[in-house]
Formats: sequence, C-alpha cells, structure tokens
Amino acid sequence: MDIIEERELYIYSTETYLKKGLVKVGDSRLGRYKQRVKEQFGTSNPELPIILWNHPLPQAITDKHIHARLEKNGIKKKADSAGQEWFYASTDEVKRAFNEVVFGASRIENYTPRNEQQAAVDKACKWFFGDYSQGTVRSATHKDRFLLNAKMRFGKCFTGLHVAKAIEAKNTLIMTYKPEVISEWMEAANGHVDFSGWLGIRAKKPNGNSIEPCLSDNGEFPVFDGPKVLGISLQDLAIDNDGKTKIRLEQVLATHWDLIIFDEVHFGSRTDRAKHIIDSLHSDFRLDLSGTPFRLIQEDDFCSQQVFTYSYLDEQKNKQLEIQNDPDGIKPNVYREMPDLDISTIEITQEDIDEQRDTFLTDDLDFSLNELFKATKSGFVYNDAVDHFLDGLTKAGHDARAISVFGKLGSQLGAPAVRHTVWWLNRVDSVAALAKKLKAHPYFSKFEVINASGCEKSEGDEETLIARDKTDIEKKIREVQENNKLGTITLTCRRFLTGVTIKEWDSILVLNDVKSAESYYQAIFRVQSAWVDKKTRKVIKPRAWVFDFAISRCLRITYEYASALADQLDQQDSFEQNVRLGHDNLTETVSGLCDTLDIKRFYEGSLNSDATTAKDIFEALNLEGSRISLAKRITSDVLVNFGALKLLEDNPYLYEVLKKVKGYRTQEVGTIEDFVKIGIEADELKNKKKQDNATLDEVQTT
Repeated sequence: MDIIEERELYIYSTETYLKKGLVKVGDSRLGRYKQRVKEQFGTSNPELPIILWNHPLPQAITDKHIHARLEKNGIKKKADSAGQEWFYASTDEVKRAFNEVVFGASRIENYTPRNEQQAAVDKACKWFFGDYSQGTVRSATHKDRFLLNAKMRFGKCFTGLHVAKAIEAKNTLIMTYKPEVISEWMEAANGHVDFSGWLGIRAKKPNGNSIEPCLSDNGEFPVFDGPKVLGISLQDLAIDNDGKTKIRLEQVLATHWDLIIFDEVHFGSRTDRAKHIIDSLHSDFRLDLSGTPFRLIQEDDFCSQQVFTYSYLDEQKNKQLEIQNDPDGIKPNVYREMPDLDISTIEITQEDIDEQRDTFLTDDLDFSLNELFKATKSGFVYNDAVDHFLDGLTKAGHDARAISVFGKLGSQLGAPAVRHTVWWLNRVDSVAALAKKLKAHPYFSKFEVINASGCEKSEGDEETLIARDKTDIEKKIREVQENNKLGTITLTCRRFLTGVTIKEWDSILVLNDVKSAESYYQAIFRVQSAWVDKKTRKVIKPRAWVFDFAISRCLRITYEYASALADQLDQQDSFEQNVRLGHDNLTETVSGLCDTLDIKRFYEGSLNSDATTAKDIFEALNLEGSRISLAKRITSDVLVNFGALKLLEDNPYLYEVLKKVKGYRTQEVGTIEDFVKIGIEADELKNKKKQDNATLDEVQTT
C-alpha cells in the first residue's frame, strides 16, 4: 500500500516584492518548508526570503488547489514568473483561499484550540451539564455560573466562544466594562473557521466607517438564521429602575440568552448598577472571564469544580516543554513568543530623592509613591524631589544608583535601545504634572509622552497627546522612528491596564501605592504581551520588565497572588480527597513565582541585587508558609467537608498532623475521639441542610 506523503503550504516573499504586493505560494513535504524555500531562493540573491505563513495540507490537497481558488477569487498571477506560483496577494487573501478549499469557509483564521483551552471548554461544559455528583452541584451557590480564571493572552475570547459552541448556544451575549475589547470578540466570531455560520454583532456602531454587523437604531437584529453573538458594554446598557432601556437595546432585554459571557468580570461587575443590569437579563448559563478574580472567587463562593485556572506558572511550564520538544523551532511557536517577565524591586533612599525620606515613609516602611507624586493644578507639591527622582532614573555614570532604570540599571538588565514604557500613577493631576515635566526634561523630552489618564488637555500643554483609544498610542509608537525619538512613555492611572494589549510596551514603572493583587497583576501582565515580526517571525520582545519602587509591597502582593492560586489547588485536592503529606501548594506556588518572575531586590541604592525566595517572602511578611497551607487544607473539604473529621477514626496518623497546626493545637478538645465526634455531628448537620434545601426546591417547583 502506498504511503501518502504529508505536505504543507507556505507563503514567502522579499522586501522588494512585498512592496509590489507579490507573494510566492508553494508546498513542500511536512516540516521541510524552510529548506524548500532556501533551495528555490539560492545563495546569490541580494535579498533574503521572508516566510510569511505555513500550514499543513490535508491529504489530496496541494498548492495547485490553492492557486486555483486564488484565481477564482480574482487574485492575479504574475505573468512569466518562474514556476507560476507568484501572486499579487496579501497573506490574508491566501489564508482565506486556503480556508475556502480546506474548510469551506471564507474566513482568515483557522488555528485549533490549545490543550489548555480545550480543557477549559470541557470543564465548563461538565459543570453546565451537571456532570458532577448531586451533592457537589446542589451545594454550589451559583449553579449556572462558571469562571475561567486565566492570565492575559490565554485566548479567552476564542475559548469563550468554543464554550458557547459546545453547549450549542444560539444566542450568546458578551458583556464587558471595557468597550475596546469587543473588537476581539467580533474578530473571533466573524473571522475564524470554527465559527463559520455564526454572526458577531455590535450593540453600538463603532466610530469610523466600520461595516461590521450592528443593531439597527430601532433595535432590530440583522436578519440571520445561525448562532448570534452580541457584544455590548455595561456603559451602553443602561437600565432604569422600571426595567426600561434605550430603544436600540430593548431586544437585548427581551431576548432569552443561552449564554452570557461576562468579560473582565473583576472590573466593574460588583457595582449596584452592574448587578441591576445582570438581574434584568434572562439566560440559562453565565461564563465569567478574568485574569485576576481573587475577590470574586472568595466572595461569590465558587467551588473548584466551577473554576478553570491557568496562571503565569502554567504558561511558563508550557513554554519550557515547547522549547524542549522543538528546540529548532520548526513547529509554530505558541508559548515561546510570550516574553519572560522580570520584576525588579527598588528601595528608594534619601539620596534618590534629595528630600528628607521620612516625609514619604508609610506604616509598612515602604516609600510612599502617592505622596512623592502628589500634585495640584499648579504642579507637584514636592517639585524638587520629583526632579531629583527623574534625574536618578537616567544616570549612567559612576554616580548611578539602583533607580537608574533608563540608565545604568536598564543597560545592566538588557533593556532595549528604543523603549516603550507605561508609567502607572495614582491620580489624574499627577499624570498631567508629570507629562509637563517630562516634556521639559533634557532626557525624557526625547520621548513621545502620552497622557492616557482620560483627562482633558491642560492650558499650556497643547503638545502632549491625550490618548482616548489604544490606536492613539499605537500611532505614536509608529511615529517614533520618523520623529527620531528614543521611544514612548505612556502615563496612566489605570486606563489601558485591563483588557488591552500594546505589544510594544517593554516595561512598566509602578509609581503608586497600589495594594490590590488583582489590580497589580492585571497591570504588570500588560507588558508581557507577544511582539513578533510578522515578516521574519522573529521574537522582538523576548523579555519584559516590572520596575517596582516598593519592595515590601511587591513581596506582599506576590504572596497574595500565590495564595489565591494555591487555594484553587487546595480546593481541587480537597474535592479529589488528595491529601499528600509533606506537599505544600502555597510554598510551591510562591517558589514558582519567585523563580519565573526572577524577583530581584535592590537595597540602599546598590546596583547589585538580592534574589528572592519563598523563605524571604514568608519571613518578610512574618508568615509560616507550610503551616498556613496545611491549616487551609485540613480545614477544607478534605477533612472537614464538613464531617470528614470522622476519617480520623480509620486514619489516626492524621491526628499527628492536626496536633502541629496552631488552630487545632490551641483548642480545648484534643483527642481523636473528640475530633471524630465533631466530624459525625458536622456530617449530620450537612445532611440536614441538604434535606432542607430539597424541601425548599420542592416548594419552589410546585
């Protein structure tokens, strides 16, 4: 029997030919496309080939089928070219022709769900379809909700729509507090072959000449028989106390939604207004998406079976596996395109600010950045201190100190020559004052300064760009080279630090006293976005940086982030009755974050740093990591759910573990028999609650 050779399609061009709109479309044996291009191109050509795209071909389909489809689509072939494989086409036009031939869909994207994305879909469906024990489902506070807790760039839009597809949703509503993220949902719904036959609809027409489907002014949906996905912002969806809304949105309230997807649910979903809107809608299921849902998990009482978690640690594990399994990068890069994120924490000293440091101290002995950058309409309160701080950021000589992130320290860490950074401050007036000061600074005036705080232009500062949309920032970034600038500096209070990607941002300066782990990690992961040259597919940004000027704050928030992740692991262990003596999820997670984030601490202005370990964090916060984790695990469902203490009767070795935990050690009851009795009584109470709930359910259904 003949073995059918596996083949793949490739597209390449050159700088000169790209300017003319020409690309070469060919095929080769699977895994050999780079060598095939090299063979065709030879060694004497003055230009190097630029490989634009490649994709495996199904059996019995060759490049000739794609050529025929291109010509059918009106794409012209270059006359008299060698091999007759050069076309006046864009990469997207070739990808569309490929998808039309292979998938029968006139769409551009055709990538498949990654393993972790499919795992998230499977777990969500398992919860929505009630494929757990009745006890697990009935004990849930929100039976119709599932939470996707995944870090930035997981692909939550793509995954969320696959959940909708898996549950066969005909009407899906996307709600978000950030209107700018609706574009990503529309691109996935209307541009990916997996959702061929679907229609993505905007509730509100975007600015410009967009041809995307939208609700009509009188609220009518576009005429369409297939599954519909409507994207709407909470700002647009105003519902009064009588349940009335805009005429354009009346159908949104009247429609029964199979699935509501709440994007970036951590942001804006807990206000009374948001709760009123959600309560006014009708749906079967709700999928919540967030990268930092710490408070939501705790306050809304999600159990481990209705949460899928994918963290920075998971991403780093996948990255290492990808490198190990494909060291030469022959297969498509997925994880290695994501830059490593490094955190440098820097202690600010009296020498760094040229003011009495006591003025800026807080209770936890950290430097108060809010106080340093305190401003009024006339400027900074501590003007000289701010000047000295800015000068310190740029020093490159023998007098440079650890704050020289644009000088000696930046060079030492390997920061790029052209910098695109975001500076995160506390107040709008601080941003306005700093924008003026940077424009007048001898070094920072060489950067394009962008005010992204949402304020209006101030008098006498007409030159500073006020960014309303991320395209404003991207335009300034493109202008840097032609304006002979050193880069861009985007100043913000929070705007563009949630749900928005500016791929060129290489670092963030945390210049405020933020204490929320949710806000902190949402912000710092903004700079950890992939930036790849589309022509050469070279990773432009292999590393990104966080510069944090409050060491103890960083250690505390790292602990809180680790604790939230470890809590999910503990819950899962509890559900699976997986008690592993000696295993400590909290310490393991803290250690993993210290290693993968490469948390450095620079003390007393020194340019030499101290590495951070889990022990350092626990000692700095006066915590006993393993004991805390063990106590949490023992007081969770594994032993106390909520009667499993009776397991001590058959597993007396666990009693020795209990005696080491402070919360149990200090109790008056202390024998195995005492704890077993507590377990039996707790189990009886739990059964009684189940019976009460069952009775209530019967009453409600009659």
